[in-house]
Amino acid sequence: MNKKVNVGIIGAGEGASFLMEILKDNHETRIAGIAYRSENRPAIAEAKKRGILLYDDFRKLVESPDIELIINVSGSQEVERYLENDKQSRAQLLPPLGTWIMWRLLEESKTRERETSRNLMEQQVLYSAGVMLASAANTTQTLDLIMESALNIIDMSAGTLALYNEEEGTMQIKASLGFEGKALPMDHEWKLRPGGLTGRILSNNMPTVVEDIDNETEFDTQPLKDIGVRSLIATPLKVTGKIVGILYVDDFKARKVTPREVNILSLLALQAAAAIDKALLLEKAELMAVTDGLTKLYNHRFFTRALEKEIRRCQRYSATMAVLMVDVDHFKNFNDTFGHVQGNVILTTLADILKRSARDTDIVARWGGEEFALILTETPREKAEMVAKRIRKEVEETYFPGADRQPLGKISVSVGVATYPDDSLDSIDIIEKADKSLYRSKEMGRNLVTMYDKKWDMARK
Repeated sequence: MNKKVNVGIIGAGEGASFLMEILKDNHETRIAGIAYRSENRPAIAEAKKRGILLYDDFRKLVESPDIELIINVSGSQEVERYLENDKQSRAQLLPPLGTWIMWRLLEESKTRERETSRNLMEQQVLYSAGVMLASAANTTQTLDLIMESALNIIDMSAGTLALYNEEEGTMQIKASLGFEGKALPMDHEWKLRPGGLTGRILSNNMPTVVEDIDNETEFDTQPLKDIGVRSLIATPLKVTGKIVGILYVDDFKARKVTPREVNILSLLALQAAAAIDKALLLEKAELMAVTDGLTKLYNHRFFTRALEKEIRRCQRYSATMAVLMVDVDHFKNFNDTFGHVQGNVILTTLADILKRSARDTDIVARWGGEEFALILTETPREKAEMVAKRIRKEVEETYFPGADRQPLGKISVSVGVATYPDDSLDSIDIIEKADKSLYRSKEMGRNLVTMYDKKWDMARK
């Protein structure tokens, strides 16, 4: 077995630490001693742990009969001069050029190690992003995961994700992270302008980089400055040529952007665009399953399920709610006179009136044919009656071509109202009572609002 060469290292800084690391598994050498000036240097703790002899004076290490090769990484000119003039030591001195080469090799080794570690981390983030995106429950979760993954990969402070509406030619922010209240509001929308920054981003297949927006004179960067952004990487999200949106990764200071960052963000963008496109298609399919094709309101099936949930919520929290049944008066007569196309205009116009009359928490649905249904959440009896009367009045005052040939000389609706808990505690029963109230309006001449009356139950008994 070959005898190992005993190496002495002068210096205990990072250079010594690198040497210790690279020589640790070398079968030809053994670190026999380290000379240091201060015990606070990086290599000291590791040397003690490995039982390496320590010298508080480099001369003692040089004079040691056990040391066969000396490597000076101290950077001290005093040490260099001493070693050049030393005639007593039996040890071989690695020449300055050799030491420099060794130092460069060590630095390159560490750089490669860091690069490998970083590449591994990036691959892990991309893999994790792919796994999580594949199992995301909805579009919102998908967008949030993309935003988090982007900021995990790129060392930047914040970001936003905007989706593209091809029909409207607009972008709309749908996810944001890292702005701490300074971001553009969620759902903030802007139109694409010829020659604008958004247009430039979308026309590229690679990320658009702005390292300092203060130096950007071609585009209006004031909205970015207003929220503190100084630099950004904007990556177009595309699937088979179709634009999905833009992923913005932002920083609050000017910074250089490396080719590595651009490439890794491009890889994430491929995953992100495919995941968003899939999520939007699923969302659209789910919406179509619960939406009326003509009016774009919820359908009968969705309404009944929503009503059951709302009844349970009211029971749990002792809340109030109301069900409105709305029917177009003499609709068959209008259809027979003017045809289904004009009849559909009445239905879509009425749908718009109902949507405007409802709040975000309310449910508006097409019950079937010319009949519509509403769930008014957190709504007592008196308020429900006010909403119903407002709907009736707005329909009556809305102009419809040919309405003057209707039996009432206009297009009108009859409305029936039943409330929880005053009139009913059951989802099926409350619909029946609202429907009964609707037909009371019909019987009494139409174009009326009728509230359910418990006296009707007594009369039936």
